[in-house]
Amino acid sequence: KIRIICENEVDKEINEILGNAEEGIVKGDDTLLLTPHQAAGLFTPRRLELLHHIAKNPHINVSEIAEVLHRDWKSVLRDLKYLEGFGLVELVKEGRHRMVDIVSTEQVMAFT
Repeated sequence: KIRIICENEVDKEINEILGNAEEGIVKGDDTLLLTPHQAAGLFTPRRLELLHHIAKNPHINVSEIAEVLHRDWKSVLRDLKYLEGFGLVELVKEGRHRMVDIVSTEQVMAFT
């Protein structure tokens, strides 16, 4: 789950997480806190276009995505690896192809 919060709320959120941990309260979700500036870097228009296309065309290979979106496959792969690092997509090598799927269908919650 990705939560986008105002920069002035980051300290409050982190202190709450740390306070809960000290009390032995551990939330079961994996939440990534991002400021609006960080979220803008993650969710560029090109990366949002990739996510949208993959959601509509699951288990598609990188070359097909690049062709449909009129992008260089190296740029597509770089963006996909970046998104994979945040746990949003999964790249799997099948033979000569790299297939990509959306990892989670959870909604992105935005707080600004």
